Amino acid sequence: GKRAPAAAAAAISAVLDDDDLLGEILLRLAFPTSLVRAALVCKRWLLHAAAPAFLRRFRGLHQPSLLGFYVVSTAIHPPRFVALPQPPELADVVRRGSFDLDSLGPDRFDLDCWNGLLLLSTFEMYPDRTMNPTRVRCPLYPARDTAILPTVPITSIHHDGFTYHDREILVSGSGGQCLSYFCLAIMDKEQQTVVDVYALQQGTWTIYSSSVTEIPRIGLLLPSTLIGDTNKIYNVAFVNNSYKLILLDLVSASLSLVNFPEEVKGLSFELSLTDDSQLHLIHVKGSQLRIWLHRMDSNGVSNWLLERTICLREICANYRIPTCMFKDGSDSAFTRMHAVGVNAEFVFLEMEDVLYLFDIKSKAAKQVYKMTPEDNILNSVIPFMMVWPPKFPAMKEMQDPTELP
Repeated sequence: GKRAPAAAAAAISAVLDDDDLLGEILLRLAFPTSLVRAALVCKRWLLHAAAPAFLRRFRGLHQPSLLGFYVVSTAIHPPRFVALPQPPELADVVRRGSFDLDSLGPDRFDLDCWNGLLLLSTFEMYPDRTMNPTRVRCPLYPARDTAILPTVPITSIHHDGFTYHDREILVSGSGGQCLSYFCLAIMDKEQQTVVDVYALQQGTWTIYSSSVTEIPRIGLLLPSTLIGDTNKIYNVAFVNNSYKLILLDLVSASLSLVNFPEEVKGLSFELSLTDDSQLHLIHVKGSQLRIWLHRMDSNGVSNWLLERTICLREICANYRIPTCMFKDGSDSAFTRMHAVGVNAEFVFLEMEDVLYLFDIKSKAAKQVYKMTPEDNILNSVIPFMMVWPPKFPAMKEMQDPTELP
């Protein structure tokens, strides 16, 4: 009888002492929160869980979870948070968080979510639309103080003091404290457009990149997408009577315009990052959700590849969602896309005053919000994702692996 527990303990030890097997076991944990708890066991487990190569494999199998979303409507201020149902472990994370924005009052502000952070920027509309300091909050850690970023520049110090007409705060870097803040600022100078990018360094906005294009009066139409790995910023502008993809290369300080696929009309699309630092364009054509990948060939020429086509009518029929709003052969006038996840894993579609969440990977859909008379018009939907990578304990806080109980 005594041999059985001893044999079992020896077998468990043989498995857990094998680095390869330990890595495979940790890889099968469902959530990053479970990974952090496993890392608390000892230094050896922490080193495995926090290794960059392991984290890349883990993310490939377990994309960060969509915890909920903020609804921005024309009549209700501030935006309201809608939590999505979660497994018990993540439900505890959401329950301990503080997502309510009522303390900010009824002022209008720009809201953006980035890797577990909220970026809140308010504007004084008159006389010069001054951008007040941006606040950075972390709803998942309510005890943390709200960070206040310095006021962004109003005029360019490199171009004779011309005033910017567009400014936007962007974030790059991994989760936790390893963040870099940038400010994208645009101004018109005679028949040129100047695009300055500032980096926040030691509490001061410092010029990071500056480019000048002969295209006059470029106004950005979407929140910008910054790909830190490649030092590129993407957005959309209306130039020469058509919508163009704006590609700003921060290294070469160059700005280029890219045509969209011919079938994409107007602003009926969303842009989304991929895990390997590329760009997706997603739009609805008839009853199809079409996912395009932007690529650069060896000569630096842009092109679009139709990567996936998803039948929305089929998904809706499987989940008892009305399909009468889909019209084959053209852009659907009855659907409006609000947000898309990384790798185009999910998409929010508004159809007949109801907001649906489509899980593209599992081909599932569900209603997540219904418009009320108080909402008036749904302006935007801003997804809130689980932080990635997880924050692991400091090594000095860990016990030695030989000291396990």
